[in-house]
Amino acid sequence: MTSQTCTVQGALFGDPVTVETTDHGPAATQDPREVARVVGLAQDPGLFVIERTGLVLRSDPARPGCADALARHDGDTVAQLLDTGHLRLGGTHHVHHNGAEGPARSVLVTKATRDMVTRWDHLRPIPEPTRAPEPTKPPQQSTGVIGVDVVEPGKALVCLGTTGQGGTVLRDRGRYRVENDHGTTVGHASSYRAAARLLARYHGYTPGPVEIEHEHRLYRR
Repeated sequence: MTSQTCTVQGALFGDPVTVETTDHGPAATQDPREVARVVGLAQDPGLFVIERTGLVLRSDPARPGCADALARHDGDTVAQLLDTGHLRLGGTHHVHHNGAEGPARSVLVTKATRDMVTRWDHLRPIPEPTRAPEPTKPPQQSTGVIGVDVVEPGKALVCLGTTGQGGTVLRDRGRYRVENDHGTTVGHASSYRAAARLLARYHGYTPGPVEIEHEHRLYRR
């Protein structure tokens, strides 16, 4: 937390008054847009600095000889640019402000600063990186009707429609192990129907309707 102290200093243009001050200096800015904007204000309508207090004033074009206080953060930027030599103090003017009047120094923009801001105006913004278009995936082909033939309890043969692909489903400790045509396990499922759909997706197809036929019941002797 910034500590605050009270100090006696001169009022705006004359009598001493007691004001609160802080122990930190002006806040610096690194934003070139803010710098360019404040430099523009110094050129038009013009800025003044009351040296006694450091207050920065903005000239009022509608009232010659009058000025209004600049926003605090803009005043901090003016102080920063004065410290770095990008702005300079000019001659003394008699200025009316907030019911008082007195001397204030004009703020001048150096040629180097004008050239710097002009270069900024001609800089193109850095383009945002363009994303490469995502490759469009061809629509998945449906298997058509998937046939599941339960040839014996706990074992079924799966035929993925007209795709020519298939596999085997084997009961394995309360679940069903799904194998491709080469006997490689491709996953586990909770039922014959779920196993058939898993096998279809494994081969890259959209599962179609599943028909289950229990041959061991039909041909039981």
